[in-house]
Amino acid sequence: MGRTERGELVRSKSELVIADKLHARGIDYAYEERLVLPNGRERYPDFTIEDPASGTTFYWEHLGMLADPGYRSRWEFKREEYIDAGICPHEDGGGPEGTLIETHDDPGGGLDSQPIANLIEKLLA
Repeated sequence: MGRTERGELVRSKSELVIADKLHARGIDYAYEERLVLPNGRERYPDFTIEDPASGTTFYWEHLGMLADPGYRSRWEFKREEYIDAGICPHEDGGGPEGTLIETHDDPGGGLDSQPIANLIEKLLA
C-alpha cells in the first residue's frame, strides 16, 4: 500500500504513480468508486474519471499481475463484462457507456511512468 499526494491509500506502487500523475495534471478522479454494471455485478475500477467537456467517463484499470494465470483469467472475464456493459477500450474508440483504459506492469513487476504520462496527455489532459 501507499499514500498518494492527495492523501488516499492505494493498493500498489503503480496505482500510486498513476494517482499522483493524474493529480499533478489537475485531473480529478475517484479511486475504487463503486460501479454497478447492467448485469447487476459490482466493480470497483482503480480510477474513475469524468470528463465533462466530452461527456465521457473513463474507467482506468491497472493490471499488476498479468503473469499470474489466475489473475489474467479473472481480468479477461472482468474485461468482457466491461465491454458487454458498453465500456470499451480506448484503443477501440471507447463505448457508449464509457472508455476503458488498461495499463500494466512489465513482466518483472516494474512500471515505466513515461507511457502513463503520455496516456494521460493523450486521453485526459
